[in-house]
Amino acid sequence: MGSKSAGRTLAEHAYAELRERIIDMRLPPGSAVDEESLMRELGVGRTPMREAVKRLESDRLLTVYPRRGTIISEVNIKDLRAISDARRVLEAFAARRAAEHVTDDDRVVLRGCLEELSHDGVRSNQDAMALDERIHRAIYATMRNTYVEATLIQYFSLSQRMWNFVLAGLAPITGNVHEHAELVNAIIDGDPERAAKLAEEHVTHFEDLVRAAL
Repeated sequence: MGSKSAGRTLAEHAYAELRERIIDMRLPPGSAVDEESLMRELGVGRTPMREAVKRLESDRLLTVYPRRGTIISEVNIKDLRAISDARRVLEAFAARRAAEHVTDDDRVVLRGCLEELSHDGVRSNQDAMALDERIHRAIYATMRNTYVEATLIQYFSLSQRMWNFVLAGLAPITGNVHEHAELVNAIIDGDPERAAKLAEEHVTHFEDLVRAAL
């Protein structure tokens, strides 16, 4: 993913690239960010890089120290409960609202997610996580609340990073992802209460999976 995607500003390009590398552990927790090297690699100047760093600091994915420089935030398993508590509330809200506001166009997108789930192509944790994110993003878009969506994406990123940190090298965690089939169907059917309940259960199962791997 080294080239800048069409339509993205340089700051957005730098943010997306660094965010992905932090989440998938290519930039490991506690490591220093070599901004000069990354600027050359990503083909961006100092201003876009600083904007990206500022956004990532707001996302709690890195920390800027006045004299130490920029450091990738540590992964603290003690944060799992707090992150999960926040996600339980927000994911349930998003699923409920999505079921209330779902349109025919949304159903086309969501059925596409179901089709992906039905394929036998999710064979690795990386594939499972990518599909998991696409489904969550589709639900967030269907909810139609950009303020809640931005917060959800932040917490989802923290969960993804924790997932990578704890579960790297383990057997594929496709079961957790396939739980989405019931949730997506509840949203397509316009069943807010069932969608909210399933979304909350999904977050709890994720938390249990991480704890079992410790």
